[in-house]
Amino acid sequence: MSLVFTTDGYFCEGHIVQKKWQYQMELGKVLLSEENLSLFRRSNISLTGTGASVDDYKEGFKIPLANIKKVYPTKFQKIFLIVVETRDNHLFSISMATNKNNGRESANYLSELINSTILKSVNLQNIVPKENICNFCKEKMDPLANFCRHCGKERI
Repeated sequence: MSLVFTTDGYFCEGHIVQKKWQYQMELGKVLLSEENLSLFRRSNISLTGTGASVDDYKEGFKIPLANIKKVYPTKFQKIFLIVVETRDNHLFSISMATNKNNGRESANYLSELINSTILKSVNLQNIVPKENICNFCKEKMDPLANFCRHCGKERI
């Protein structure tokens, strides 16, 4: 499992309904791997001591890419969001908006990246149509061929 993309952002489960969206959404990390879309909440633990501060993240949501039904960017008031719909009817809203920008480019980029990662993770064997498989030897056939290369039988 390799990491495809990571960024800081706001996220929540469900639609955003409040005018002050920062109060409804949680700040954290958005991690996209080849198998999952993970949303990590930033912990409220403050670390004291010498040395550099370390951000402590706890897991919020872990969404397998196979369970994602639809990903699209949308606009809510003045910010841009990424809406993730799952096959079990859950909805997640993600935003990378800051005080300086409305997150339009990052929302478009992340939604395209999630969609392309989903397409890449689909097993190509499941895409082969049934009519391109020989009825006798079950080998894959050229869609334009009339005879199987493996057994020589004619396509039915």
